[in-house]
Amino acid sequence: MQISTSQNALTAVRSLYTANTAAAKAAERISTGFRINSASDDPAGLGVANKLKIQVGSFSKVVDNLSQGAGIVQVVDDSLSQMVDALTSMRVAAVASEGTLSTANRAMYQTQIDEYLDALDSVSNNAVWDGESLMGSASTKTIQSGINSGDTTTLNLEKITVSSLLLTGLSVASESAATTTVGLLDDAIDTVTAYQSYIGAMENVMVIQSNVATNNITNYSSAYGHIMNADLAQETANLASAQIQQDAATAMLAQSNTMNKDLVAYLLQSVAS
Repeated sequence: MQISTSQNALTAVRSLYTANTAAAKAAERISTGFRINSASDDPAGLGVANKLKIQVGSFSKVVDNLSQGAGIVQVVDDSLSQMVDALTSMRVAAVASEGTLSTANRAMYQTQIDEYLDALDSVSNNAVWDGESLMGSASTKTIQSGINSGDTTTLNLEKITVSSLLLTGLSVASESAATTTVGLLDDAIDTVTAYQSYIGAMENVMVIQSNVATNNITNYSSAYGHIMNADLAQETANLASAQIQQDAATAMLAQSNTMNKDLVAYLLQSVAS
């Protein structure tokens, strides 16, 4: 029989330490809401979770990029719609000028056309994004539409002005001049509507890409949550179980100490007698 070393007490201490560790871990997970609070909790799981977190952040930036790209094409699309309306009105005036008209009437139509030409340049000048003209000159925009290098979408912007549409100096001063003007306006309308079709297609492409990125954010966020988030119901049960074990281990440690004390007292009494 050993008095200096109590196996029962050591077992109770070990059980108490285990229960304290389990209770602390459960309390930490409940308070933070995370199952993994340090790399030691789940080394492999943390590595996967970090990759998922990076993916979520990257796709969020892709959505921002595509939102800006969509904003650019919407500005251009709205401007082109206004131009088509102006060009249509100009063509109506030019067609009306092809008939036999008085000088005063021709002058009236010419004034209308001149005003519409000014309106076209005004629309072009006001098609601006972040201080940069979108229609004053041809340019190319490269939009990062994916999370990997090279995952880009190229947006080709055309120069759309009165001069680029070859409409400078339109005249309806005579019937033949009006006929020429009608032809030039038809060409301009074809150019603008073709470009408008391209811009509309690019807007649809960016919407699709943005939807894909948004869906990926949802899926990766869900996967990240499954790995990182604590099951609060389970952790609450774990905490309650650990607390019961703490109480039991503490009681057994006290009981063990009492048993040793009583035993020593009994032995000493036996020796004394």
